Amino acid sequence: MNEKYIWIIIIAIFLIMILFLNRKVRLFALAKEQMQVFKNAKKKKLSLWDLLCFCVFPLIIAIIFVYKLDFIVDDDLANLLTTVFSVIFTVLFGFATIMISKIDSQNKLEKQVAEETFVSIVSSTVLSLIAAIVAIVLTQMDSATCLRILSTIVLALSIMIILLILMITKRTFYLYINHKQ
Repeated sequence: MNEKYIWIIIIAIFLIMILFLNRKVRLFALAKEQMQVFKNAKKKKLSLWDLLCFCVFPLIIAIIFVYKLDFIVDDDLANLLTTVFSVIFTVLFGFATIMISKIDSQNKLEKQVAEETFVSIVSSTVLSLIAAIVAIVLTQMDSATCLRILSTIVLALSIMIILLILMITKRTFYLYINHKQ
């Protein structure tokens, strides 16, 4: 194995440790909160359908694109995605700060929707940041295997971010309609 790839693996291990094991970053806590958003409101149980739609299906779609349709994210697309994810990150970060004010609502349902929307905004923001980093790393790879793996990750994260943004939009619309009445 090329020494460069050994160093990349070591860096990846350290990054994973920093992101998921450091109590100050707490990505596990965010992931746990996002899973709570996927609970069925009536049954109070985790919705298998939501897990499939938001986590499993995007990964399957990305794998099909990369491994069956030979879609590899090239440098130009990676640069474009980095820009798009940076814009998404910035917009969602600003939107998250606005949503904090809605969490104080006296209406129990409105408060729950606002809290869940806030969690999804933060999750989308973190996924956008991770996707931007993966897209940047992708531009530095020359191994076909690494390009395929990173392309799969970027595509899966892109689909997840789109789905979360659609959910955020729907919930924000709900808050608007509910407030309007």
